[in-house]
Amino acid sequence: MKTEFLKSLGLTEEQIKSVMAENGKDVEAEKEKVKNATTELEGTKTQLSEANKTITDLKKSNGDNETLQTKVKEYEKAIADQKAENIRIQRESAIKVALKGAGCTDEDYFMFKHKDKIEFDENNTPKNLDSIISTEKEGKSLLFSSTVVGTPPIEGKSDPTPQAPTDLRSALAQVYENK
Repeated sequence: MKTEFLKSLGLTEEQIKSVMAENGKDVEAEKEKVKNATTELEGTKTQLSEANKTITDLKKSNGDNETLQTKVKEYEKAIADQKAENIRIQRESAIKVALKGAGCTDEDYFMFKHKDKIEFDENNTPKNLDSIISTEKEGKSLLFSSTVVGTPPIEGKSDPTPQAPTDLRSALAQVYENK
């Protein structure tokens, strides 16, 4: 900030000195921040170059080691196989949950017949499963139950399916109360 600008605003010499002193404090604080950032940047650059040098040295020293390279490839294949298995399990579970919700009586048969027709999105969620289920309900209604499966209502109670117990004590209490 220039003193001529402050004079043109009609400030006195004393006011101009105060403004310039405050401005100087702010400028010095910002200079210190820039200096710290520059120092940190230089340190990071040094670390990066050391890391790159280490990687290059490791590549050179391990380049001739066939056993190590073979092991790495085996582990990479095992990881890829495990990821594929996890995706398969995730997809099958999503299908079975949807089938159970739709009242399917034989999820395994449905999976055998239609697993290849079901498409999945990037989150492994079935995209066209609802349409396949509705088509199957129309064509093979025996695969889907239209009645609610559960225990018959107990006299005096309107809920045919009692609340599922959460621990052993409540499960035993529920069994003995219903007798």
